[in-house]
Parts: sequence; C-alpha cells; structure tokens
Amino acid sequence: MAKRKEEEVKKGLDEWMGTYGDMVTLLLCFFVLLFAMSSIDAAKFEQIAASFSSANRITITESASTSILDALGNGIVSMPMVQGDAQEENEELEEATEELVKMSSDFKTYFAENNLQDKVEVEQNEQSITLSFKDGILFDSGKADLKQEALGALNIVANELAKYPENDVKIEGHADNRPINTPRFPNNWYLSAARAISVAMYFTNTKGFSPERISAEGFGEFRPKVPNDTPENRSINRRVEIKILSKYFSGENNQMNS
Repeated sequence: MAKRKEEEVKKGLDEWMGTYGDMVTLLLCFFVLLFAMSSIDAAKFEQIAASFSSANRITITESASTSILDALGNGIVSMPMVQGDAQEENEELEEATEELVKMSSDFKTYFAENNLQDKVEVEQNEQSITLSFKDGILFDSGKADLKQEALGALNIVANELAKYPENDVKIEGHADNRPINTPRFPNNWYLSAARAISVAMYFTNTKGFSPERISAEGFGEFRPKVPNDTPENRSINRRVEIKILSKYFSGENNQMNS
C-alpha cells in the first residue's frame, strides 16, 4: 500500500497578508500627514473625544464622523493661514487707499491756498501720490540747476511734505525724446537723473529731510506720459515727479520700479 504523501505546510503569513499590510501602513501614513497638516478646532476635538464611550468600545456617530472630516478639512481645504494673509493684505490696501485719498486732498487744498495748483499736478494710485511739476517750473532747458524762482514752489511742497515723516519720497526726472549731447549731459538719462538729484539735495540739504527716506531716479525719454509728436506733448513729458509712498509701502523704495 502506497504511503500517503504528507501535505507540506508553509510557514509564516500568507503572501496576500504582506501586500495588505503595506497598503494599511501607507493609508495610516497618509492620514497621519493629513492630520499633521490640519488645524484642529478645540470644540470639534471635544466632540470627537465625547464619541468614545467609557466602556472601552468605540461608537462613532454620524455627527462625530462629520466632525472628524471637518477637523481634517480645516487644514487642507479651508487653508485658514492663507485666507488670513490675504485678508490682512486687503485691509492694508484699504488703509493705504484711505491714507492716500486724504493726503491727495490735503495737497490739492494746500496748493490752491498757495496759488500752486497751476504749476503742480496731483495724481493718486494704489501705492503713492505723485506731484508732477510742469516743464519750465524748476529748470531751464537743458540744465539741471534749480531756478531761483523754483525754490519758492519747492519750499511750499516741502512744508506740506514735512507733515508726513513716515512716508518715503521718490523723485523721478523725465525728458522728451529730443537728443541732448553736452559736456555735462551726454544724453537724456544724465539730464533727467541730475534734475531728480537736484530736487533730492534740496530736500535733504536745505529742508533737513532724512536721506534715508529720499531716492532719486532718471528715466530719460523712456517713460513718456503722451506721445512725443507735438511741442505741447514734449513739454508734458519734460517733467519732475515727486512720488510720496503710502506709509504701508514705505521701506520698499529701492524695490519699486515705477
């Protein structure tokens, strides 16, 4: 009689158990990461804790499961920190706008009281107000030395500007597209920059403004307000602009390009 072949017994776990264990481990790591990235609300955490019975058994109710999903969702979907940053930026922008609106109104009133409204144009944008001196007010053609009669206008501007010590000031020189080539100014860049520096030096040396809040730039003919196609338009493009930054954007003077 043939002997019955003994059935070989495999040692260890079944092969499928290894795959299953790996999957469970990956899921555990995934939910641990979700939990670590979330922002837990204390009240919701108490609701979750209350769902565990004192009899060493787990009773997950519908409301508890919803609380768990909400707690996890706070950090992944809602992104409260990002929303908070955006809200803070919006509030700063609103405050800056209110500040600039008031500043613009004050300068216009002040210029009107001192008969300067026809010589200086006041404009406002999101980060600054711009005081634009019309051509011929501050400098003679082709020169960068302040005219004697220009000092009175700059003095009026400086007196009002002194009321805003927290606001940085950026002075820009602009020219038309007619070329210039003199021993002192080989091109319009040199001329526009020299004019901006002359105004900056007046504020710092004569009026005592801190040099830390003053900057000067020359843009030559490369940022015209209107096309350089008529004498009138070229006159508009020959200008010096004093930009007063909102105090919410001051400190970024060297980072601004316009």
